[in-house]
Amino acid sequence: MVGDADRILAVGLSHHTAPVDVRERIAMDEAMVRETLSSLKQQRVIEEALLLSTCNRVELYAVPADADRLRDWLETFRTADGTPVSRYLYWKYGGEAVQHLFRVASSLDSLVLGEPQILGQVKDAVRVATEEKSLGRLLQPLSQRTLTVAKRVRSQTDIGRSRVGIGNAGVDLALQIFGSLQGKRALLVGVGEMGRQVARALLTAGLDELLVANRTYDRAAELASEHGFTAIRWDRLTEYLPRADVVIAATGASKPLITTEMVRRAIRARRYRTMFLVDLSVPRNISPSVESLDEAYLFNIDDLQRVVNRGREERAQAAQAATAMVDAEAAKYLETLESLDAGPAIRALTTRAETLRLEELARSRKLVASLDAGQAKQLDALTRALVKKLLHEHVGALREAAKRGDARAVEVLTEPWTK
Repeated sequence: MVGDADRILAVGLSHHTAPVDVRERIAMDEAMVRETLSSLKQQRVIEEALLLSTCNRVELYAVPADADRLRDWLETFRTADGTPVSRYLYWKYGGEAVQHLFRVASSLDSLVLGEPQILGQVKDAVRVATEEKSLGRLLQPLSQRTLTVAKRVRSQTDIGRSRVGIGNAGVDLALQIFGSLQGKRALLVGVGEMGRQVARALLTAGLDELLVANRTYDRAAELASEHGFTAIRWDRLTEYLPRADVVIAATGASKPLITTEMVRRAIRARRYRTMFLVDLSVPRNISPSVESLDEAYLFNIDDLQRVVNRGREERAQAAQAATAMVDAEAAKYLETLESLDAGPAIRALTTRAETLRLEELARSRKLVASLDAGQAKQLDALTRALVKKLLHEHVGALREAAKRGDARAVEVLTEPWTK
């Protein structure tokens, strides 16, 4: 007998196991996530699934229908040089998978410990999976419990307050290049939350002006009006690029929007003054070969790890408290999940007992026939109560065996009643 917890699988890669050039090969937008969930379910590769794709991770939480076919599907992903992406994958099963999901949603596994975006990203993943009807008996309650736990972690610990943000990391990197941001101008390409974090932090650190470009001009204009930025038209991106000392790219584009040639021309127009570029997108929006230009300093999301790590000691105490809460919640949830395994056995037991009760009453039909309606009702209630009391300890033993994950004990306790 395989327990419910043992059927849950988490497989994926993240900034811990794969560099950005690998992560961008399998990064998925919402449309691709929907297509993937639908395809895996239609092909009976999975019974249930939740697919999370962010800049820093791509993870599939699933109840596989065919584990071998799932592995075959994962083998189809390749890096740019043809290496199987499977070498970067981690596999977590049962309780470890549940614990991992709780930690991810609570930002304990994030590039920036305590960052708030991951909870929203997990919520979006749950929403999409719900709409695609890929959540079922196991993953539906697990996903809802995950969101509840993550919210508690943020509200009841200091993990969300004691952290070094992406914005601060971007400021630190910029200061390493320029020394000071006084008199500098930045260009934000895309209005993603991470890019806006960096932009706001740069302005707080003394940046003179921020230009905002977005494919949908109205969104850029809205952001600009809210924060005192300057919106520019998307088709004028090349024109404004030379004016920017700092370029921050954070869009959902599937290929580079800023090419090496564009940056080379911008530097020439700037009379070879230094440019600082931060690419927060996966897939990347700035061509990686830009870093070959002498006057350009290009950083991607992985490079921020070095800066973020400086603050980890300060956040260690908050992380310790948050981790203890998450692990306790995971253990509690697993106990509840394992107790569900006793459900079919308990139903089989009570159904069999009820059948025997009715058979015995039928054998005593002469006695029952001599009773009036009130007496017959009392006899029925009496026999029901007697059966319930006789089963009480047996049902308790089944629940305890299920909580321990003792499948053999559950089977032994159930077998006599299912013959």
